[in-house]
Amino acid sequence: MYIPTTLQEGTDWDRHGETVTGKGDTVATFRGIQADLNYFATKVGFDTVKVDGVLGPKTLAAVQAVGAAVATADAALAGTVLPAADLGDVATHAVSTRTWLEGTARKALGIADKRRYHRGAGKEWNVKDAIAYGAGPVHDDFKALQADLNGFAAVAGFDALDVDGFLGARTAAAVKAVYDAVIRKKPLAAMTPFPVPDTKEEVAEYCMFIRAWLHDVAGKHLLAEQA
Repeated sequence: MYIPTTLQEGTDWDRHGETVTGKGDTVATFRGIQADLNYFATKVGFDTVKVDGVLGPKTLAAVQAVGAAVATADAALAGTVLPAADLGDVATHAVSTRTWLEGTARKALGIADKRRYHRGAGKEWNVKDAIAYGAGPVHDDFKALQADLNGFAAVAGFDALDVDGFLGARTAAAVKAVYDAVIRKKPLAAMTPFPVPDTKEEVAEYCMFIRAWLHDVAGKHLLAEQA
């Protein structure tokens, strides 16, 4: 999957009134930036954004809030903040903004405890056919995720996964099943710092966040009563 650094209106995304929607692979990029922003919500002090790939006023406000917080924390970084005067700016620079959020903003604001895993040759994970596979310790984290998910199989209604570290459609469906089970019990827990996965790629990228959410949120709402 190739995502250009600068996304073009009409080619990669379209405007619809006060919202912007992506086309093709850009939808995943937009879902990603919304999830990335949610990781800053508590620290910076803005409402979490719905991770749906549709950029709206709340997404714009979140980008602006993080930019302002970084500039306040370190004036020398003000020049690194990407344009975000309107949603067109956010959409156009979504790829670069995600990189900036992960690196510059996290470091400046002191919230770098969890990170995304990156795809590609020589990186942390890649895809072959219907499977996402990790390298070294990331493979072990993928296995641990599957084991974590299996702890929810009975309450979320899915068959236990093979704990082999190879992520596919069943792993993505298991994450979604746990999420849906949580929301049925606690609708206010709908916002997450990761896209509720449609694909194995999103599971692989956000594995670290999903595992933390399973422990901190899903376990609290689905498993506590069984303890």
